[in-house]
Amino acid sequence: MIKSKNSTSISDLCQPYLFLGTISIFLTVIGSILEIGSTYLVFPLIQLLGGNPASPALSKSFSLARITDFYTFVPHRWQLLSILIALLGITIIKNLSLYLSMLSINNFTISCGNALREKCIERLLRMEIGFYNRTSLGKLLSYVNEQTQRTEKLFSGYLEIAREVVLITFISGFLLFLSPILTLATVISLIVIVGSLKFIIRNIEIHGYQSAKAIEGFSALIAEIITGMRVIKSFNAESKELARAKQSLQERYITEFTGYKYLSSIAPLTETAGILLLLLIIGSGVYIVAPYHEISLPVLLTYTVALMRILPRVNHLNGLRSTQSLFMGSFKEIQNFLNETAAEYLVDGTYEYQQLQKNIVFENLTFSYPDSKEATLNNINLEIKKGTTVALVGSSGSGKSTLADLIMRFYDPDKGQILIDGINLSRLTLRSWRRRIAMVSQDPFLFNASVRENIIYGRPDATNTELSAAVEQAYADEFIGDLPEGFNTIVGNRGTKLSGGQRQRIAIARAILCNPDILILDEATSALDSHSEKIVQKAIEEVSRARTVIMIAHRLSTIEKADKIVVLDRGRIVEEGNHKELLALKRSYYSLYKSQISLHNTIA
Repeated sequence: MIKSKNSTSISDLCQPYLFLGTISIFLTVIGSILEIGSTYLVFPLIQLLGGNPASPALSKSFSLARITDFYTFVPHRWQLLSILIALLGITIIKNLSLYLSMLSINNFTISCGNALREKCIERLLRMEIGFYNRTSLGKLLSYVNEQTQRTEKLFSGYLEIAREVVLITFISGFLLFLSPILTLATVISLIVIVGSLKFIIRNIEIHGYQSAKAIEGFSALIAEIITGMRVIKSFNAESKELARAKQSLQERYITEFTGYKYLSSIAPLTETAGILLLLLIIGSGVYIVAPYHEISLPVLLTYTVALMRILPRVNHLNGLRSTQSLFMGSFKEIQNFLNETAAEYLVDGTYEYQQLQKNIVFENLTFSYPDSKEATLNNINLEIKKGTTVALVGSSGSGKSTLADLIMRFYDPDKGQILIDGINLSRLTLRSWRRRIAMVSQDPFLFNASVRENIIYGRPDATNTELSAAVEQAYADEFIGDLPEGFNTIVGNRGTKLSGGQRQRIAIARAILCNPDILILDEATSALDSHSEKIVQKAIEEVSRARTVIMIAHRLSTIEKADKIVVLDRGRIVEEGNHKELLALKRSYYSLYKSQISLHNTIA
């Protein structure tokens, strides 16, 4: 197993897209400067509206003031108009820069969200079959869908927080310039407001994590209901499953609503505190500071306008902090998934597999599934020679399919080894090994795509000539020509628009096109009617020529021509030989064969 790598962090995900964040902050700085410029113009505007002659503004030492004193060079009757035009122009440019800043944030958010989804999908594709046998489908889907969607708000939140901090810092600097005393009182008050919300934010974080767990559970339940719909309807269990879904929804509702109760209290509390602060600052300015520090009415009004612009941003900043806490639970769930599965995929080999030269040998092989206390396969010793057909038979649970899965290297054995021409299978690269193996199972999986796309799935570069040859060998050409759109016909989810025999022949054509060195047939005809079985059996005989074939058979009549038949019982090999040899022994295989013959005669 591969050792766990460094934990996935938000900074790791955001690193490739930091330039978008930088652009956003740069545009925010421009917007902040323009925000101060528009606020500054309130001062001469009040003077002119009050009938006072325009005069150089607050301080010639203030660089922005020098720039915005332009109106003093304009004739008096045009000064008010020039200020209004400047105010409009600055407002338009400021909002354009803030709009582009927000656009960069959204771009950053979507990019980071897609990077996280890609990371989850990549991990899902790297996990081996055993992982999916013990993990809920809905739980896995929640990581890629809803949990990531909630996490995206974290990415945007961090940039929006930085954006608001920049704006607040610039406006605070302007407030400090206008009145250091009033600004000191304002800053202390804002710190008290922000600090007093710590308890609420902590509760939001707790309920956010609980919401993430509830979402995960609900997704798992819905996936289970959808995949088990045939069973649900067969047993008239719709009302039972609806009750389960309602219970899960109720649990999700309680956790999410509780979190939003705390989150929703942030805005009104902050706004109320902000208005109270604004009234206190105005009262202090008028009755306490102004009489002793000669603050004029225009300065006090300008200060008030600037303060009114900063308070909504403080409110928004508190809301962002709360939102971050609410959705952090979703990211932690994804982070836990990525960390916990970091060591669960198989170690890849280093040798490139080319072609089987001699044999496949199972040497003292023992294997058990992670959650099983008993060994599924025990001390298996078996040789499969190149170019031969070996059939695996036995009762359900005897280990036939597990043996095939080990050949595919879906799992590694607990003890012993599988040797490919004397080389341990674990030393071969998975890609080169699986590229030369094809498996046709009892219930072949077809994608919701065209017939052509399903057949060329393993060989997307196949020519039309190769495709036609594979289809002909699989005896699939006879029905593909009758489909509404031929090769371009969409087969439906899992191939539901096709019959069982048609699906099998599509799967066989897919296997033939890959030109496999080794072919595994996992009860490929057991679910078919007699007519379809005969056609598929002919296709199997075609694809089996000059190949090493491993057949897992339920119907023993289909393996009578096998070079070797291996009988498994409770994870052990109990008999080996060809059909005639095993019948002559009159032991396990003989009993299985006779029981099937008797059953067939009884049914007939």
